Amino acid sequence: MKHIPRFYTKSNLQINQKVYLQSFNAHHITKVLRLSEGDTLHVFNEQYGEWEAKITCLKKCEVICQTLIAKTKKEVGPAVACALINPNRFFIFLEKVTELGATEIIPIITQYTQHKIFNNEKAEKIIIQASEQSKRFSVPTLKKTVKLEEFLQDFDCNGKILVGNEKCSGKRLNDILEEKCVFLIGPEGGFSSHECALFEKYDFVKTFNFGLNILRSETAAIAFVSAWCNKFIQ
Repeated sequence: MKHIPRFYTKSNLQINQKVYLQSFNAHHITKVLRLSEGDTLHVFNEQYGEWEAKITCLKKCEVICQTLIAKTKKEVGPAVACALINPNRFFIFLEKVTELGATEIIPIITQYTQHKIFNNEKAEKIIIQASEQSKRFSVPTLKKTVKLEEFLQDFDCNGKILVGNEKCSGKRLNDILEEKCVFLIGPEGGFSSHECALFEKYDFVKTFNFGLNILRSETAAIAFVSAWCNKFIQ
């Protein structure tokens, strides 16, 4: 069976509805997928489900909805706050936690953050494409970049912030894992002593030991979200 590409759209979706896909999809549709006017693709979002649609105008990325394929499904997952790291590695992080089911992503600036320029437009594009590829209906919410201290001060305390620390002895992730939680991941140089002391001031911040090996930030994120999915998704 031929693979039918999926594209996320914020538009209302219903029978015979004309929809304009985002402009950055044009190159992928024409040059990579080599689709033509009259070809079929799927469009979807979390509110209206997934629809079969026919391309009516390639230049405008215009399609017409024809048939409802699937209704929406409830998608659950943890939030992930990650310090900005090397941009290429951060984009890998975005792609993988989206595929695994993260519902919210918060870019963080810490004391040891080296890469403080964040390409929000490219990040959103990566998140959308990962949602399309992984058969999600929803797209994770990408929050504004925030400094670590502000993130902790403004946290609503509804749930826990879980921080992996190789210097922490005792508790492991499974010991403190909760359904409503935020994983907080540090930069290449880890968290500073000041930041580690800061964690101890907040009851909702729980640190744990994630094993013998030192993990890259993007690897830690994948491990954390995978552990959450293994425990809470049946």
